[in-house]
Amino acid sequence: MVRVNNPSSNLSKIVFYTRMDKIAELQRTMNLILLIVLFVAALIATLFSSYLSKKISTPLSKLCAHIRNISERKFNRIQIPADDEILELVDNINIMVEKLESYDLAQKTFLQNVSHELRTPIMSIRSYAEGIEYGVVETDEAVKVILDETQRLTRLVENLLYLSRLDSIEEPYNFEVLDFHELLHYVAMRMKGIAQQSGKEICTKIEPESVRLSGDEEKLSRAITNILDNGIRYARHKIEINSRITGENNIELIISDDGPGFDTEDLKNVFTRFYKGKRGHFGLGLSITKSIIEKHSGTITAGNTGEGAFIKITLPVAE
Repeated sequence: MVRVNNPSSNLSKIVFYTRMDKIAELQRTMNLILLIVLFVAALIATLFSSYLSKKISTPLSKLCAHIRNISERKFNRIQIPADDEILELVDNINIMVEKLESYDLAQKTFLQNVSHELRTPIMSIRSYAEGIEYGVVETDEAVKVILDETQRLTRLVENLLYLSRLDSIEEPYNFEVLDFHELLHYVAMRMKGIAQQSGKEICTKIEPESVRLSGDEEKLSRAITNILDNGIRYARHKIEINSRITGENNIELIISDDGPGFDTEDLKNVFTRFYKGKRGHFGLGLSITKSIIEKHSGTITAGNTGEGAFIKITLPVAE
């Protein structure tokens, strides 16, 4: 430090000075420290990213392997530690696997039942045709059985084709405002002849005023026909059709019969395709009906009255 006096004034200056080599040495030291810090940070980042990559890639590799197994119909659940970062993804995949397994089992059961249902009338037709050929059965009796089985086979194939169309998103629904009570009267009138052939009757208790709703007339007609056909098959003497407007501005349709009713264990599967209950199977009719009603934003349930079975349908009334 040096003090410098100015002769022309009373002011003086103080000048500080130091050696530049010390500043350069300090700068080199700071640069070295900075390089060391950067190197350590880069090393830590590399190690962490490697650890994180391995932690994620390992379970992802397991997921890929399980997904390949799913494509081969091996529906095993994926086991991943609970604290894993992709636990939510694994849970969703396991849910998907359960649904795929259930669908695959249902598909296999459906195909087995379809094969059985088709085989039975075909074998019956063949048996009676051979009986006619060899002259071991009465021709009139054989012809009647063959015609009945042919009709049954035709109805089954039609239902299969119809159900296939209903399951397709391309199946068109021609919604229009219609009189539901008028439709009920028409279907009941058409089915009364079939019921009388079996020694049974169809009774209607439908309110006289018209009830308008938005629906596909052809499909709703088929849905109601399927229920009546099922009722005619199991009723002892009669089938009743009751319709009324509920407080929720819905139309409630109840079709009941005086048959043996549904077995308690079978109730939850009434609308399952080809479900075989204790009193036989429900075929495809009620399954088709359920699909149609749900497409109309309605609900359908089944139960027992104590004097037989009933099917209840609820549909929204047109505003």
